[in-house]
Amino acid sequence: MANNKALNTVVNNLDLLELNSEQKSDAEQFSILVGFIDDLIRNDFNRLVSILYRVDISETKLKQKLAENTDNTIPAAETIARLFIEREAEKILSREKYRSRQ
Repeated sequence: MANNKALNTVVNNLDLLELNSEQKSDAEQFSILVGFIDDLIRNDFNRLVSILYRVDISETKLKQKLAENTDNTIPAAETIARLFIEREAEKILSREKYRSRQ
């Protein structure tokens, strides 16, 4: 559930859908996110780096995940999309943890 919410949040934060992302399936949202990242890799790498920094994705973790894919079976854009979702899920859990303490 946290990953579904994280995916929805990432897609909304990046303004990737004109419609509310809740109207799209998780697979559709993920596909849109991967396409967006792939376009940034090809056409606007500086913007991608800026977004990675803003979302707070560790450069070390990114390099590690990309290096693990030695046979190139998973596109870089998909790996980066999964890191976006993973990081957003961490933020959601952290917020819930500290909210419950209050």
